[in-house]
Amino acid sequence: MCGLGCRQLGCGKWAFTLIELLVVVAIIAVLIAILLPSLHLAREQAKGSVCSSNLHQLGLATTYYAGDNHDRLPYILGATNNGANAPFYQYHQIFQFYTYIKDLKIYVCPSAKEDNSVKSYNNSSSSHGYYVTFKSDDRYKQAYREGWWPTIDPTDYPGPVVPPIYSEYWFNDWSWAATAGGQPIPQISGGFLSKIPYPQFATVMCDAVWENLKCRHRGSNYFVFLDSHVDRVAREKYLDPKGHTAGAPRDYDPFANRPFYAWGLTREGFDALP
Repeated sequence: MCGLGCRQLGCGKWAFTLIELLVVVAIIAVLIAILLPSLHLAREQAKGSVCSSNLHQLGLATTYYAGDNHDRLPYILGATNNGANAPFYQYHQIFQFYTYIKDLKIYVCPSAKEDNSVKSYNNSSSSHGYYVTFKSDDRYKQAYREGWWPTIDPTDYPGPVVPPIYSEYWFNDWSWAATAGGQPIPQISGGFLSKIPYPQFATVMCDAVWENLKCRHRGSNYFVFLDSHVDRVAREKYLDPKGHTAGAPRDYDPFANRPFYAWGLTREGFDALP
């Protein structure tokens, strides 16, 4: 026997009525509406886990590099800005680390899409900014001579850049010759690892975080520190929207070092920006 609402067809067959079908469809629609947000959240959490794993491996590569280079952290070459060296070429880390990391996917955050990707970053040199490899770069030429191309053939790409060789992560290029308490402030870019007083607070790299890029992980970005641990950091923690008003900024480390790329560099604290 069929339940209430069914009707009998010929040859002893039973079928659902239109009302029963509509009820089933409505139940399925309700279940989908309930499950979709959970599925979206699970997908975002999975992307966050991949991003965190990528940064952890890059943090380990940083310490391996220092261990193989007389305690020196990797240095990011750059351009001249107002007479001072200002490292910008983020993709250089790919070549610094290729001894330790062969997979180019590790440099790509899975949540980096459209206007929160470095590919939306723009400057006068390239539509991809300083995150995508220039063929004219000496490090690219050296890697090319050594045959290091794990997943691509760079000759497949005409033009001045190689689009697949890029980084969605920002590597700390702090090398400003600042002082605090009359002593030079250690630098992350090209500095000595052993000179950093608080590696657990010192930012090594993170999701691209500049103001024209959106956060990739629900109002936050992932940061890896010199001790290789990874944290998800809310935007107001590393880029305070209130600026530098006395008492307002929240982007300090426990020793009042700011901005975020100078966290962990001194014991007494300082304010690096005017």
